[in-house]
Amino acid sequence: MSPERFNSDLYLTTSQVAELLDVHPSTVKRWCNDGDLAFAKTGGGHRRIHLSDVLELSREREIPTFLGAFAPYEGHVWTAVSGVVESADFGRVHALAMGWLLRGRTERVADLFLELGRHPQIPFELFCDEGVRGFMIEVGEAWRSGQLRVGEEHMMTETLVEVLLRLRLELPEHPSAHTNGATPRPVAVVGAMEGDRHTLGALCIRLELERMGWQVYYLGADVPVEDFSAMQRARDAALVCVSFAPPRTGADMRRCIRILAEFYDDSSPFSLALGGPAAAEAEFSSLETPFAALGTFVSVEEFHRRLLDGFGIPGGAA
Repeated sequence: MSPERFNSDLYLTTSQVAELLDVHPSTVKRWCNDGDLAFAKTGGGHRRIHLSDVLELSREREIPTFLGAFAPYEGHVWTAVSGVVESADFGRVHALAMGWLLRGRTERVADLFLELGRHPQIPFELFCDEGVRGFMIEVGEAWRSGQLRVGEEHMMTETLVEVLLRLRLELPEHPSAHTNGATPRPVAVVGAMEGDRHTLGALCIRLELERMGWQVYYLGADVPVEDFSAMQRARDAALVCVSFAPPRTGADMRRCIRILAEFYDDSSPFSLALGGPAAAEAEFSSLETPFAALGTFVSVEEFHRRLLDGFGIPGGAA
């Protein structure tokens, strides 16, 4: 018996098999009953089906699965994705992706993150915070330790940017696109602070807003603060989001607040959201500002919760 047969992580329930093969659980049970799909039983009488048997059946019947692109690492990918779904643990995902990156297989890394971003049981906020950001922290540590060249670090950043853009293309069209503006969406302006060439954080916020029904004007990297103000007025945006990647600090955030406050127009009110690692230590609650609301965020999940509470809509809850 193959050693992998003793790996309990590779035994699937009938529901997991049904989801993987995109069939009804009763179909899986019928395959088991007919002898088409080998299975074992737990002490409680529940069927458990080994991943290798599932994949063999999928090949025989030409049923595509998301694991097909990862041969011969299907088992590794299954356990990594299952760890995220079952316990929000990205440890195996990051280890697998780092191994591929070190061997120059960035296309596999892209495919893995695409599947995670598409997975219906993985919240997009978790994917951004623990998946994308968590992996890039490990990539940065690998670069500092000499395991990666700076070009490889940049290549991985661009790979994840492409993943996010592909996920954006898969977003369903918002219903307001067919209502001739009868039910206008709230408008946001999103971009990265001037001098900041890193856009992963800003892109995650862009997708999060669009997933929640906002119309987003995305300005990209290295945006002068004055341009955020000009675009806000031009589009009458209710929310301005500025991303600050390291080595940006709280002082950079304070400068952004000061300049946007100088250009603030009471006839076009907006809320201001500043995001990035520097937000963890930044404290602006004592500042008197003209904004409808001012918030700092270290995670997409925190930003998501504040949006649900009304942040970003002038007059809403801060």
